[in-house]
Amino acid sequence: MTNNFAILRTEKLKTFGNIGGSLAHNFRDIETPNADVDRTIKNSHTLKSANEVMDAIQLRLPPKRRSDAVLCIEHLITASPTWSGWGTEKEDEFFEKSKKWLEKQYGSENVVAVSIHRDETTPHLIAYVVPLDEATGKLNCKKWLGGRTKMSQMQSDFADQVRDLGLERGIEGSKAKHTRIKEYYAKINQELDEVKPHKQIFLPDPNYGEDKYDYAERCARSVLNDLKDDLALAEQTKNARQEARKAEKALIDMQNDVLTYLNAKRHLREHEREELDRMIKIISEQILEKRQDSRVDFDFF
Repeated sequence: MTNNFAILRTEKLKTFGNIGGSLAHNFRDIETPNADVDRTIKNSHTLKSANEVMDAIQLRLPPKRRSDAVLCIEHLITASPTWSGWGTEKEDEFFEKSKKWLEKQYGSENVVAVSIHRDETTPHLIAYVVPLDEATGKLNCKKWLGGRTKMSQMQSDFADQVRDLGLERGIEGSKAKHTRIKEYYAKINQELDEVKPHKQIFLPDPNYGEDKYDYAERCARSVLNDLKDDLALAEQTKNARQEARKAEKALIDMQNDVLTYLNAKRHLREHEREELDRMIKIISEQILEKRQDSRVDFDFF
């Protein structure tokens, strides 16, 4: 039986440059080789942009702080790729439990922003935490990440939080080195480079007395002929992806429209809901009539 582990990584961000670089990756403002652009639409963020997160972090920071203080802790939370919960209701529950655990650990005010990435190989949560000690009003990263013992205890606490989802802690007290977030992504990118497919192309032998330009043209035709199936498949895949993105966006737009309508009706009584539906129908007809009148006036001129 395969063991499935709860995974917790941390990165200490000591400068605004460090924070900005992390946010650029988080919001896909820079090229992210290990992310599938067709699935980036499935990512979610509690704040809309890197600028909003940066502003929120700065607002939470105390005006006076040491020059070497950790301004922000970046958390990466995920689980083993083989975990059966991915793509099910357990996935949402895992991320919700993770967010609540972070807020319990640091205080909800310190958990400035949370993002969920679903466009990479394994879904994961990214959180930005300002390590502000409420008791002193100062930044105090060591309170939470001060030494191996505290980090180990934190990992145990988190594993307990999600144990009921079929996840467990890694071997406690093992000598395995803690992987920082930068190293985690570097390893993923390296693995991606190693698995890129390469198609072998064979060039025809030159004919006796053949002009070099004729030979070059024949080689070009040969290469294109070898690749035509791949090119056709690539074009089909590209078109399919574009259509899938359009369909997914249309579905999300429709869901948002429906949610707006349902939220408007949620707290109304039955007769009030009927009145709302009647008013929507009347206003819709008025808008259509107005549009039709505008077209008639335009045609007249």
